[in-house]
Parts: sequence; structure tokens; C-alpha cells
Amino acid sequence: MTIRQQDFVLDAIREVRAIPVLRSSSAENAIETAVALATGGLSIVEITYSVPDAAAVIEELAAIPGLIVGAGSVTSEAQAEEAIRAGAQFLVSPVSPPWLFGIADDASLAAIPGAATPTEIWHAHVLGASAVKVFPAARLGGAAFILDLLAPLPDLKLIATGGVTIDSAAELLSAGCLAVGLGSIHSDASLGATIEARARLVAERLRVL
Repeated sequence: MTIRQQDFVLDAIREVRAIPVLRSSSAENAIETAVALATGGLSIVEITYSVPDAAAVIEELAAIPGLIVGAGSVTSEAQAEEAIRAGAQFLVSPVSPPWLFGIADDASLAAIPGAATPTEIWHAHVLGASAVKVFPAARLGGAAFILDLLAPLPDLKLIATGGVTIDSAAELLSAGCLAVGLGSIHSDASLGATIEARARLVAERLRVL
């Protein structure tokens, strides 16, 4: 990836506004779910390292035209390097390990570290985070917390993850988040009968904000 492509990933995240976070129990299920989500309009997906054979899943999905695939729950340098070799276009971690920034920068990938407090979030920002994953967003106060953060720090690019629902997602985006991470929409039957239908509802609802 080039820096321009790195910007492309952030632009795509800004446009789609929701990143499905997959923690499937099998590689096959993760692939099927990701394809269904993309068909429904959520063309960005985060494959966490809790998924069996996560790198193989990333590699297969990365070959699908129009689908942007990232690696999530990255907690070691070995995982980050493996994900890059598999074709991940962005790296997400629940924390902000110093090595994440260097590895992502060397590969010209978007780095999305996790942080909770204002100091942690600002520190990740100045170290070069493409965006900062505010985690766990719901327990931190949701949209009210985002508003409090952005009042003195308006340049932050924030992605709220952790306990985010379709309703709170709208509030978080209105509060100023770049996007939200959604971990359960693909299994929430109240959003539609199929994964594709649920993705379509989420995409349509969030893009009108």
C-alpha cells in the first residue's frame, strides 16, 4: 500500500461509517459472514485474532474486489506481521503498543490502536494513529464521552467500539466519531432475517446521518 491508499482506507471507513468486528467460531463462518455483510453494503470488515486461522481468513477475503479487510485484536508484533503478509489493509488493537505504529508505518497501513482515557487517546494520536479506537465505548459513557473529548481535542479521529448498538451508533456518529465498530449486528435477528438484510439496514441508517 502507498500513503495514498492508506488515505483511501480512512476515506472508505468515513463513508461506510460502520466496521463489522467478526469473532466467528470458525474460519468458514467468518468468510461467509464477511461476504454477506459486504453484499449488504458494509464493505469493510475487521477479522479479529480470536477467529481460528485468522490470517488465512484475511488472505481469502483480501482477494475479493471491493472488500477492505483489517486485522483486529492484534496484540503482538508476530500477529501484525502475519496479518500484513496476508493482505490486511489496516491493523486494530484493543491497546496502544508502541510497536504497532512502526510496523503499520513501515507497511504504509492504517494503524487503529485502542485507548480509553483522554491522555491515552491523545498519546495514540500524536504517535501517529490513523484513527483511535475508543474502547470500551459504552462503558466509558458513549456519545457523551465523545462530545467531551472532541470539545478540547477536535482534531481527533475516533472509532467507537465496545457495546455499540445500532441506536447508540447513530448517537456516536452524531457526536463526531469517524465510524463505529459493531460486534453483533450480524447475529442480531431484530435487524433482519439474514446477515445481508441486517447489513443493509445498518448501512442505510448510518449513512443518512
